[in-house]
Amino acid sequence: MNIVERESPGKPPTTSRPYKIDNNNWVINGRTYTMHTIILPSSDPAHQEDGAISCLLNPGLIPLLPNPPPQAHKPIENPPFTVKYTKNKGAGQFATRDIPAGALVMVDHPALILPAGRFPSEVYDELGKRLPEGRRKELMALSNCRSREECASAVEGIVRTNALQLELDPRGKIVREEREVYGGVYPMVNRGNHSCGPNVGVLWNLAQLTLSLYALRPIREGEEIHKTYLDPALPRATRIAILQKNYRFLCDCPWCNIRKASGAVEVDGDDNQFTAAELKLIADSDQRRAALGSWVSRHLGYRKWYADLGRPDDLVITSHLEALALIEQEGMHGLQPIFFEELAMCYASLGNLEEFKRWGERVKALAQASDPPMAKKFEEWLVDPQKRMKKWAWRKRQRESAPGKSKLKAGHVVVEPVFPVDAFHMLFQFPD
Repeated sequence: MNIVERESPGKPPTTSRPYKIDNNNWVINGRTYTMHTIILPSSDPAHQEDGAISCLLNPGLIPLLPNPPPQAHKPIENPPFTVKYTKNKGAGQFATRDIPAGALVMVDHPALILPAGRFPSEVYDELGKRLPEGRRKELMALSNCRSREECASAVEGIVRTNALQLELDPRGKIVREEREVYGGVYPMVNRGNHSCGPNVGVLWNLAQLTLSLYALRPIREGEEIHKTYLDPALPRATRIAILQKNYRFLCDCPWCNIRKASGAVEVDGDDNQFTAAELKLIADSDQRRAALGSWVSRHLGYRKWYADLGRPDDLVITSHLEALALIEQEGMHGLQPIFFEELAMCYASLGNLEEFKRWGERVKALAQASDPPMAKKFEEWLVDPQKRMKKWAWRKRQRESAPGKSKLKAGHVVVEPVFPVDAFHMLFQFPD
């Protein structure tokens, strides 16, 4: 893609090709973009470069960034992981000790932030050059699954291999016509490999310009740390196709490589070579994943059940426990928080102290890194829920005051989702 450079101010060149206005501003595909470098201040002289972020942005987004910039995040002391090089997957992250569910695993600032889409090689190269030398070396050490023929710029190949979505305009200040999907490339977070049953979740913090990884379930010492590159609720064949197209690898997680999981060796992933029993395993897994992906929209949730005494007291509890069993089976632990929270609230409404504490403790543990306000709220409730929860045992009291209502029958109904669930942070994928 050739660049036309404007030699003087005035009307833009009569061309649809990208052109450079000046050292910081470009017009690409009819949109204006600004090269913007963020330097996050650090109190540690040894880490002055750790927070440098090179950006390509809609100029309207720059005033929406935190100002002044936040402090660079201090490296986690004694991090619970190390980076090792594997035989077939390049670099990977492995736990150096047992990590409990909900614990913070790592925090990283992006080295690059840019929109989805294709840009001239010069743009990618310039983004890389604007980073301090040490930061740029970290960026260029990341995996690149794209050939020179596909991506003339090595920086572009690294972006297309590694970038994760992030939100720069959560309040929708940019007009609809100018909104774009943005992504970030992270020198440490992007060292982790993929699994369709990830053991860590991701959390973007705009105010701090950080991406955090936290444990979705207990991770054993020596276990590889996996995030997901896509929506795990997709069927196996679709997941494999997306991963091969975008990242050039065949997923060998237990839910894709079923022969490896059973102790055998998968030939090439061709479904025609699977036995009838193996095809059934795949079909059953796809069915469970599809069910989990739409569970909230197809099943009654706590909010609609809470005050409806025509519903059985155990309706939501039974449904959520069934979902959690499927989550455990498919490794889709990113969906757990909503079910844990609603189970705790159901038992609170029923005045079941033992079960409320059981599920409340799980909510508190899982939310400690991903949702500190939620963790704090449950921590306070758990001290004395009978006194600190305003509507403790509300449903139980209603039953006792109107026992006849508890005999009303309610069959299974399909309801609209009470609130959306975005449990998986989708990878930032580019159209080819």
